[in-house]
Amino acid sequence: MTDSEKTKEQLILELVELRESLTRLEALRDEHKKVEEALRESEERFRFMAETTGEALYRLKYSSMKYDYMSPSIEKLTGYSPREIESAGLSSLIISIEDIGKKKLSPEAIQKIRQEGKTGEYRADYLIRAKAGDMVWLGDHSFPWIDKSGSLVGSVGILSDITERKQMEAKLQEMNLELQRIATLDGLTKVANRRRFDEFLELEWKRAMREGSPISLILIDIDHFKLFNDTYGHQAGDDCLKAVAQAIRGCVKRPMDLVARYGGEEFTVVLPNTDEKGAFLIAQLAGREVRNLGIPHAKASKIGCVSISCGVSTIYPSRGSTSEELVSRADEALYAAKDRGRNQAVFNAWSNFEIKSPE
Repeated sequence: MTDSEKTKEQLILELVELRESLTRLEALRDEHKKVEEALRESEERFRFMAETTGEALYRLKYSSMKYDYMSPSIEKLTGYSPREIESAGLSSLIISIEDIGKKKLSPEAIQKIRQEGKTGEYRADYLIRAKAGDMVWLGDHSFPWIDKSGSLVGSVGILSDITERKQMEAKLQEMNLELQRIATLDGLTKVANRRRFDEFLELEWKRAMREGSPISLILIDIDHFKLFNDTYGHQAGDDCLKAVAQAIRGCVKRPMDLVARYGGEEFTVVLPNTDEKGAFLIAQLAGREVRNLGIPHAKASKIGCVSISCGVSTIYPSRGSTSEELVSRADEALYAAKDRGRNQAVFNAWSNFEIKSPE
């Protein structure tokens, strides 16, 4: 049927349908424009965030271990542009890697476990050398990149500057170490305190038992110290304790040895892997160095100055023996030194009791 043969009503109906179709097309066109604008806005927003944020966004492909995207912010963090990072590889800038447990890792190990899909959500801290030569810490937080088929393609993540946090952690660690040192230090004499002595002796006793090596102990007492305090005053007594402690410490040269204040005017020296001859020589040396201080003590000493008495013991620890026995033997030897007139060292062996002649 031609248009001339159609009735007026049919033409009007077709015209209405045509206008409705046109309206739908215009609506679809408007919707398409809105989608395009939304996508453009999203892309611009993402680009703005990627370029202005203090963090660098990346996407890493495991097949090549190359970044197929690295945001421009990486240049603010490292001084290197995304192109330079792509060319050299971020791993070439890394000096060390720490995981959350502070365990040291290598770039090769990280690459292996990443490619094997073992990392899942991944966190690590990288110490890198920036382009300017300074050291920078970057925190890496990433997630697996899975394609539509469920296959592992790589990872997407964020790199952040955590240098300030790392510096604060280092300071906090230093403070903790200092607090531990203070907690195990005698406030007056600045040698180890009784608590540190007890801990150290137990550790070294177990070590000596494992290695089958000797361990020696010297108990030291300042002769007639109460009389010294009564005669010269407590300030002089404190000065005497400090001077004697430093004199004893000066006789011990190995880092593995420990000088501690045992209590009051008593000191102790723990000597791991030291036999009776070595320990006795140190006790004699300590006695000589204390006398050489020349601290006056006219009322209690024939030599007119402060002196010390030393009890020395040595044990090869065995199953069933205890560190208390080492202390007990040294204590017996110290009492023997006092009975013999003080100002001397006495040795008390594990299996026998022997009093050495005065120095």
